[in-house]
Amino acid sequence: MSRGRNLNNIYIIGNGFDLAHELPTSYTHFAYFIYKNYIADAQPEYKCLVYEEFLEESENILISLNDKVWDFPPSEIVDIQPWSYEEGLILGFLGILGYTRTTDLWSDLESALGSIDYQLIRDTIDDVVDNEGDFDIRKTGYILEDGSQEWPNAAYKFNSTFRDWINTVEIEKSKRKESFYKYLKECKGYFLNFNYTETLQKLYCIQDQDVLHIHGFRGDGESSIIMGHNSGEIEYESAMLGYDDNIRSLHAALKKNLQLDTLKKFLNTCEDIINIICIGFSFGDSDDEYIRALISHPKTSHATWLLNEHKEDEVAEQSRKLQRFGIDPSKITSEKIL
Repeated sequence: MSRGRNLNNIYIIGNGFDLAHELPTSYTHFAYFIYKNYIADAQPEYKCLVYEEFLEESENILISLNDKVWDFPPSEIVDIQPWSYEEGLILGFLGILGYTRTTDLWSDLESALGSIDYQLIRDTIDDVVDNEGDFDIRKTGYILEDGSQEWPNAAYKFNSTFRDWINTVEIEKSKRKESFYKYLKECKGYFLNFNYTETLQKLYCIQDQDVLHIHGFRGDGESSIIMGHNSGEIEYESAMLGYDDNIRSLHAALKKNLQLDTLKKFLNTCEDIINIICIGFSFGDSDDEYIRALISHPKTSHATWLLNEHKEDEVAEQSRKLQRFGIDPSKITSEKIL
């Protein structure tokens, strides 16, 4: 690796960076926040679980909420019983998440948000039949439409709860890694930060102007936080127009608003980049377009990719993914950085 003493490096910072600083920023920590604030009182059989106990029971808790998918509170109570309405939205949304096509929801939450099995949810409602025993599409459609009416609102409540949670993370309780601090002194650079926290600024004195929080920054207000899937348009149709409209609205509410133009503008201000240094970044599918943008931009297209050696199998998989993007293996290396 060429050790640039000017700003010839870009660090891609993912959630593993905050976790390495012992900050509770995983999706399972978010799930535990939801549990403490919305589930513990509503589900007495799962009351008073500590974090480790919650992890053991999280799958069972989700299963217990499956029936909530059709049990949303009516919007009319929002002014009368706001807490009951919000609690109902969260519990109902967790019921929806129980129908995602994923084996481990909380390990890859963003991808899961784009893989909800709406047919499986539909199958939990029996068809209505008329007096002759024939399928009554109108009455069945009304039940599905009415039952899913609050789904988009539940998605927005889920997103706002995510913002509430990320604001509880206390960076002040963490300490900087002295070895990484020295590394940064030698290898200065810009930072493409996929985290919402100011860990770099507070622990390593990095200037705000050198950091792009591509998915928002908790210090910029609620509207800046971006979280969601990057799946295409939903293909499922039930032939029940109202239900299908609610599904599409939910899918859109959960979709990540990619900030590709923001990234390009940031790269335009950078010096020519020698190294792209990845720390704690998982290369999740929902962020593929950002990697493509880095590969194609003239400031970064010729850079060497340096992967932090955290787990050997992770480095190997990340290297294979970069090669699938067209990066020559000779331009991919690894090193223990953090």
